[in-house]
Amino acid sequence: MTTISPGHALAASFVEFVEDVNANGEGVLQIDIRGGVEVIPRNEQYGAVSSGVVDMFIGAAGYYHGVLPELAVIDAASAPADVMRAEGVIDALDEVMQEKTNVKLLAPFGTGYAFQFYTIDAPTITDDGDVDMSGMRVRGGPSYAAMYDALGLTRIDIPVQDIYTSLERGVIDGVGYTTLGVADSGWQDFIGYRIFPTWRQGNTILAMNAEVFNGLTEEQSTYLMDMVLKHEMLAYDLAQSLEEEDTAAMREAGVEDIMLEGPGAETILGAFANTFWEAVEADAGAEVVERFKPLIDAANEAAAAAEAEG
Repeated sequence: MTTISPGHALAASFVEFVEDVNANGEGVLQIDIRGGVEVIPRNEQYGAVSSGVVDMFIGAAGYYHGVLPELAVIDAASAPADVMRAEGVIDALDEVMQEKTNVKLLAPFGTGYAFQFYTIDAPTITDDGDVDMSGMRVRGGPSYAAMYDALGLTRIDIPVQDIYTSLERGVIDGVGYTTLGVADSGWQDFIGYRIFPTWRQGNTILAMNAEVFNGLTEEQSTYLMDMVLKHEMLAYDLAQSLEEEDTAAMREAGVEDIMLEGPGAETILGAFANTFWEAVEADAGAEVVERFKPLIDAANEAAAAAEAEG
């Protein structure tokens, strides 16, 4: 089960994972993709995994903060999947997910790309280089709420499959979305601008019903996790490639990049960074911040150090 159509760029890494599992796991383990939101609505998919209606799903963790507020912590990570795993982020979040929702976290499949704003019209840029987006109606999920409030945006939660029509009809002035998959959806027909800097890493997760996972044979679980570990980093590499393709398509369509620096960049980045952990504490409690912030910070610092070393 997937919150994104299997043909969409954001689902490409999952489709490759399933194809690899099935091609090499005959007689051991097979995965059958049952569909997406046309089968089970987006906001119900995590619950469907939790209750065992489906065994596995891939989707944005941000859709399910209301079910499990701790899922929000993954939004603060800016590290590849292997670094997050090495620093204990995945194990800690998996423990909470299993304990509270009967869902096992297999892997983050959202590393390798980020989020940014796409707008029909250019936002106001002040004389000192700051940006004013207040009053703009921008598509965004629940996980964006604190940031959007800080920017004065009107957040409109629209399913991905309805964004094209919403842009076409002027229901929204822009979209907060990933740095890939936009061209796939054709939104460049209406979008005039991409706004930089990007402000958050992807939060797509691959997860499974915990009871089903624990019921696998040792051979099956070992094979599955070997494939998961292989593909969580292949997903990272694929995202980088797809991001380049999206950028090329945006340029061909005439979409202009607004490269904010100084006060403008600080406004965008600060709206996320300065509200994030406060929002987590309000929704999930101070103990969640105390447990996860050091892990996330360690992963981000390790990733930054590795990047600096080249």
